Amino acid sequence: MGAYRLKHSFTAGEISPKLNARYDFKRLKNGCKKLYNMICETQGSATRRPGTQFIHDLNSLGLDTTNPLVREIPFVFNENQAYSMIFFMHTDGTPRIVFGTGSGLVVFDDPPITECPTGTAQSYTAGEVVTLTLLADWDIENFDWAQSADEMYIAQSGLRPYTIRRHSHTCWELVTTSFTDEPSDWSDTNGWPERVTFHQQRLVFGANTLKRQTIWLTQAGDFDSFTVNSPIEDSDGITFTLDSGTQNKIQWVTSNKSLHVGTFANEWTVSGNTQAALTPSNVLSQRQTNNGSESVKPTMIGLTTLFLEYHGRVINEFVYDYTYDSFKTSDLTVLAPHLVTNYSITDWSYQQTPHSILWSIREDGNLLGLTYQRQHEVVGWHEHETQGAFKAIASIPGNSREDEVWFVVKRVIDGSDKYYVEKLGSWDEVTEAEWGRFLDSHLVYEGTATDTITGLYHLEGEEVYVLADGTVHPPVTVSSNSITLNNEYTHVVVGLYMESEVRPYLSDLPTRDGTAVSRTQRITQVTVDLYKSLGMTLGRVDSEDGEHAEEVPFRTPLNLTGQQVPLFTGLKKLAFPTGFDQEPVYFIRQTQPLPLTVRGVVDSIEVNE
Repeated sequence: MGAYRLKHSFTAGEISPKLNARYDFKRLKNGCKKLYNMICETQGSATRRPGTQFIHDLNSLGLDTTNPLVREIPFVFNENQAYSMIFFMHTDGTPRIVFGTGSGLVVFDDPPITECPTGTAQSYTAGEVVTLTLLADWDIENFDWAQSADEMYIAQSGLRPYTIRRHSHTCWELVTTSFTDEPSDWSDTNGWPERVTFHQQRLVFGANTLKRQTIWLTQAGDFDSFTVNSPIEDSDGITFTLDSGTQNKIQWVTSNKSLHVGTFANEWTVSGNTQAALTPSNVLSQRQTNNGSESVKPTMIGLTTLFLEYHGRVINEFVYDYTYDSFKTSDLTVLAPHLVTNYSITDWSYQQTPHSILWSIREDGNLLGLTYQRQHEVVGWHEHETQGAFKAIASIPGNSREDEVWFVVKRVIDGSDKYYVEKLGSWDEVTEAEWGRFLDSHLVYEGTATDTITGLYHLEGEEVYVLADGTVHPPVTVSSNSITLNNEYTHVVVGLYMESEVRPYLSDLPTRDGTAVSRTQRITQVTVDLYKSLGMTLGRVDSEDGEHAEEVPFRTPLNLTGQQVPLFTGLKKLAFPTGFDQEPVYFIRQTQPLPLTVRGVVDSIEVNE
């Protein structure tokens, strides 16, 4: 018998192979066996992620490759002044910060600034990267932070609270934070607070060596004072300890409608009794769930708090359940545990616009994406790789109508370890092939026609891929920081190879006497519904002898040789590579630096009954 099947959505993302036989499961219909260097969009389609743009080489700023600690944190002063603060360990043994924004790192103006607090920057040379030197015992990997306006408060075990203060675009200062009536529990002997946030106009600190479950709040509206008056006033400083019965250390604190607290074993809410504001005489702490948390700072998406469960393998939603009048947790990795089974998540950041994606770095250096739109029933995972390892991430508001995602990426270039600041390309729809940015660590040349592209020192000795005036150029190797092309071009993108693939789950096919599962089947034809795409490979996976793939042509006799081919929107009907199998598996793959968006797939299948 023969039949047609429609795959109309990819909104469930990549799903665990353990669900392979769950044809009864609704989300399997919208899921993929593999979604690689592609994302699932809220609208249902699967589209390529942009490549990353090279920004700066941290090695050139003195990063210590023998102790390569790196971290990124967002600093958002307003929607037009946002920075990715990039922390790294310098060869002199002290941590440094540089500031990413727009299309590069912040550098001193020409003429350089003349007024700035002493010790803020290493020098005032026009064009030099603005660098803030930190304390030698600063723990890059484990400190916590909370920002208010142009000040960022820092909390870390073994270090009294500090503040990073922004005076201007090129003037940053590190200052010791001083408080009135500082808690007597804080000292070099007892330890300093390790967690920090803001809540109800108070600065909140949590946990030190002596008091692992204690939380301290400043006076309301005064972040510099812990004063408690006599008689006590509602605006006074607050100190309380979670009564868990065991010494479960506070791992994070974050502000929602109530104060949310995660410990090694539990998740708590803290509010005023009868939902009133917190005051010294009105503190209600309630243990809500018992998952336990990692110390990675939680992420807020709407009114939902996402946190990493202890061991870093599970991402949980912490959300209020009106049915039971309490909070509950839900495992967001339950349908894709294979992505985190052998690795922990070490860092993450939420890109709200345009696709609502939670980006997470896995400890092996791969990047995981979670498209998260609960109200539209879109919760889908996707995996991303690069020729190297993602090490740090931060998302900040951008000036191009979407959030910017900044990375530190470790790459091996010409045999040496390099740590590069890179930025995810724009998600703006590509209207012509030449505007594609589907290469990693890429640079773009726009100007007078030339056959020589220079300034490629960061890819010295590497084979790079090239998109030249919208056409795919043969790979070339960078030598003496440059490449020579086979013709002169005005618009050239040069970077590292990136491959993308969607491998859909296929629904069962009912037969006269039951199911088609385990019966010999053959897909004879596949129709791919594409949107503004150019170039792809269609292939099948044979259970005995591997892949069989064919490049799909897009150029027609009307397209002149040497000129870019228009992007294609519509249905591509393709004869499928022949072959019978008990479980047909096929894929759509993009190996060229060109756009690919798959809206759906229809296949024609024959079953031997």
